[in-house]
Amino acid sequence: MAASRPTIMDVARAAGVSSATVSRVMNGATTVDKGLVERVQEAVEATGYVPSALGRSLRRGGVAQIAVVAPDAENPYFVQVVSEVERIARGENHTVSVAHTEDDLALERACFAQLVGRHVSGVLLVPVDSRRTDPSPLLDAGIPVVLVDRGIEGADIDLVATDNLDAGRQAARHLAERGFRAPAVIAGPASLRTTEDRASGFLAAWRELGVDLPDTARRRGDLHVDSGRAQMEALLAEGGVDCVYVTNNRMSAGAFEALRDAEHAPALLATDDDLWTRLVTPAVSVVHQPVRATGRAAARMLGQRLATPEEEASTTLLRSRIIERESTRPR
Repeated sequence: MAASRPTIMDVARAAGVSSATVSRVMNGATTVDKGLVERVQEAVEATGYVPSALGRSLRRGGVAQIAVVAPDAENPYFVQVVSEVERIARGENHTVSVAHTEDDLALERACFAQLVGRHVSGVLLVPVDSRRTDPSPLLDAGIPVVLVDRGIEGADIDLVATDNLDAGRQAARHLAERGFRAPAVIAGPASLRTTEDRASGFLAAWRELGVDLPDTARRRGDLHVDSGRAQMEALLAEGGVDCVYVTNNRMSAGAFEALRDAEHAPALLATDDDLWTRLVTPAVSVVHQPVRATGRAAARMLGQRLATPEEEASTTLLRSRIIERESTRPR
C-alpha cells in the first residue's frame, strides 16, 4: 500500500506550530515571525509536503469546491441559506455540495472526516451544538471554515448570524407595546446559543419593563415541531400566560398547532416568515430573520477567507425585524 501523502497537519507538528500558521506561511503572509517562517519551511522540506494544486488555482481565480454542512434538509431556513450560497458560488464558477447532520454530533464528526478526505476548498458550517461541535479536523487540514447562524463557544472562526439577543428584545417590546404582560418563551436546548440568546434577550427586556417573571417563563423544546406543540399544550394547561414567543420556526409550527382549538389562546409570536405563517388563520406574527442575506454574507466571507487566509476572524451580525399579523394584535 502506498504511503499517505503528507498533510498540512504533519508540517505543523514537525514545526511545532499551528496549522493556521503553516497556512499563512504557505500563502505568503508577511505578518508571520521570520523564525516561524524558517521552521515551517524546514518542516515542509523534511516532510515532503506539497501544497494542493487546488489551493494554488484558487489564488489564481480557479474553481473551488464549497461544502455546506447544515442540520436539517427540510427546514426552510437552511434551504434558503443553501440557495443563496449556490447563487453566489455560480457567479464565481465554484461548485457547492451539501451535507446534513440531523443535529447529531456523531454524524457531524463523520461528515468532517469525509470533507477532509474529499479535500474540499472551504466549509460553511451550521454547528450541531455551540459547546460540543469540534471543527478541528477541518481546521487542522487547512480547510477554511465560516460558521453560519450558530457560533461555537471559544472558537476563533468567522461567523455570520442574526443578532439573536436583539431579536429577543424586539419580540418583548412588540408584545409589551400591544398590552401583553404575562409572557412565556419556548427556547431550544441550553447549549444552542441561537435560541438561548433569543430567549435571554426576550426575558431581560421584560424584566427591564418591570414585569416579574416566574422560573416557568422559559420553556425548553428540542427545535422540532412536536416539542413546540408539547410546550404550548403545557402552557395552556397551566394557564396564566397571555403571550408566547417561540424561538425557532419548527417549534413555532408545533405551538400554533396546539393553539388551534384553544379558548382564550395567548398571543403567538413565531420565528421566521415561513409560508404557513401567512396562510393560517389567524395569520401569525413573526420575528423575521434576514435568511437570504445571511447566506449571501456567509458565502462572500468564505470567498474572502479563501483569498486571504491570514486575515483575523470576523463576526457579522444581521438584524431581524418584526412582521405583525393577527396573532399578536391586542385582545
